[in-house]
Amino acid sequence: MIQRKIFCFWTGDNEIPEIRRRCVESLADSGLMVCLVTNHNLHEFIPEDKLHPAYYALNLAHRADYLRAYFMHHFGGAYCDIKPLTSSWLDVFQELENSNTLLAAGYPEVGRWGVGNCYQNAILLNEDGIFNKFYYYVKWRFLQLNYKKLIGNGAFIFKPQTPITQEWWNELNSRLDKVHDKLLAHPAKYPKERMGLVYDGVVSQYPVPWSYLLGDILAPIILKHSSKVLKNLPPPSFENYQ
Repeated sequence: MIQRKIFCFWTGDNEIPEIRRRCVESLADSGLMVCLVTNHNLHEFIPEDKLHPAYYALNLAHRADYLRAYFMHHFGGAYCDIKPLTSSWLDVFQELENSNTLLAAGYPEVGRWGVGNCYQNAILLNEDGIFNKFYYYVKWRFLQLNYKKLIGNGAFIFKPQTPITQEWWNELNSRLDKVHDKLLAHPAKYPKERMGLVYDGVVSQYPVPWSYLLGDILAPIILKHSSKVLKNLPPPSFENYQ
């Protein structure tokens, strides 16, 4: 049995705006218990010493990327961005629970443009030798060509402690270890800070590319295990949520 909870994360210290709060309330339409994780109750799920030491240097979006991997691997269940949801997920949950081979479920990736650009991110991280440029470009294009076998990153269900979640969790921590020192030297100062953009007249040195901690990791893993992933989950709305 997968625990019938749908997790969502608000990783800032500010109050959740009313429009976002209504989105959280709408997650009950999934038919699952809604579990909103914030900085105030995070310790109830993850002891402080179990968080990666770079966690609090991440921008708020990347903290959510980290948490969804942690929760899906260690606890399993469902995740959804804080966006409006109007459909039940119970049928998909039941299908996943009844299968001995299926490991996860999500909504179909929206298009090839939805695939994170691991090629551009490799260049941003100075992994731009001739071999690396070729490797990451081919990898990115291959994922784009196979987008119909992928799922979106905004909502999904995972069984815990599976080969998918283990690979996801291992790679995430490996990447955080890699950028740890630079991240502590240049922690995020803005909620959705991006490397190289200008904030208050200063170019950001924040060292983590946008899709580096989620899409770049999960897409190739899902493609590898695509036959074990349902792609019939009703997605949240991507309008009217902020």
